[in-house]
Amino acid sequence: MKNYNYYLNLDNLNNTIRVKYYNMENWKYEHLVKQIHRTKYKRHESFIIGSLLHDSNLKDLLPLTQHYVKRIDNKYALIDLFYPQINLAIEIDEPHHENIRGSDTLRQMDIEQSLICDFVRISILNGNVIDQIRNLKLKINSLIERNKNHWKEWKEPQLMSLNEMKLNCQHTMFVKIKGFIKPEELMQRQTGYWFIANNKRVKIKQAVVVHDSVIARVFSIQSWVSAGKKVGYIGSEVSQHQLLGHIVTDWNYQQTVVYSNDLY
Repeated sequence: MKNYNYYLNLDNLNNTIRVKYYNMENWKYEHLVKQIHRTKYKRHESFIIGSLLHDSNLKDLLPLTQHYVKRIDNKYALIDLFYPQINLAIEIDEPHHENIRGSDTLRQMDIEQSLICDFVRISILNGNVIDQIRNLKLKINSLIERNKNHWKEWKEPQLMSLNEMKLNCQHTMFVKIKGFIKPEELMQRQTGYWFIANNKRVKIKQAVVVHDSVIARVFSIQSWVSAGKKVGYIGSEVSQHQLLGHIVTDWNYQQTVVYSNDLY
């Protein structure tokens, strides 16, 4: 397994000293790069999250940026940063949040109710961002200490080929979506509308949603709705499905819906 070496660059009398302070597996490095990339258009958020993700003391924490969480009434919200191992949600309130405090409060209540989590907000307008980051890290370390006896290790995600999924799953429709999706549009993109033959539709029992190559949602299908010649599904989310988090390695073609082999 290829490792990436991280170095801290220090200027000392015009000489650059490269001090190695930790090693990182290839898969973990790629995950962190992807998480930081999602913040690229938000400078404050990028700075703060980068500070956390580059902290060697937090290297065993799984960070999820722009993390979808289900709200009430089948709606979703995006959390700026979520650490599932310690159940901590972090929001970075850029200056424009001053004008939406009411909706932010309701959104936070929904998230806390859904995840039963700790919640921290960092306010850019309050200033002292470095002090806020320092206090946040103290809280994170205290949560790590609190959870160390039932710690869930951050492990390399399992890889699965599309053909393997189609072979091992039964009565299943696989839905492919990609890119950033607004929270209010996520359910619409997942349930979608497609041309599905009647003989297939009556046999389909579940939908597996693959978002940016990751199995992100699994739904148990309860009914179908029509939109002209296309149909979409209504289903309940299966939050603990064994496929969740697997990476699909070879779904590279354009088709957005495929089926398990038993439906062909």
